[in-house]
Amino acid sequence: MLVRRDDRESREIEGCHEGRGLLHCTEMLADYAKGGAGFKFIHDNVLEPGATIGEHTHKNDEEIYVILDGRGVMRIDGVDQDVAGGDVCITRAGHSHSLTNSPDTPMHLLVVGINL
Repeated sequence: MLVRRDDRESREIEGCHEGRGLLHCTEMLADYAKGGAGFKFIHDNVLEPGATIGEHTHKNDEEIYVILDGRGVMRIDGVDQDVAGGDVCITRAGHSHSLTNSPDTPMHLLVVGINL
């Protein structure tokens, strides 16, 4: 299977997970109805300057954030950590995370959701 970004549509999400500001999301893969283990989605995202992805907990899935470009603060289980291009955050089932982008530049990231 090959998915080309240029063939996918981007949508704007205001206040992702009750955060603030705009997230531009290109859904590379979406299989939300998948019953078994495996990839649920892959998103190619751009988070606007100063925008946030609100804190949320994963229950029966896991999520991987790959920061491609930009910098900000990732909160993992209540602990703030600086992140920048090249960093990866893995949120396991039962854990929480949020992301705050820096106020001066967009952040480019891939988000991969995995069913357990």
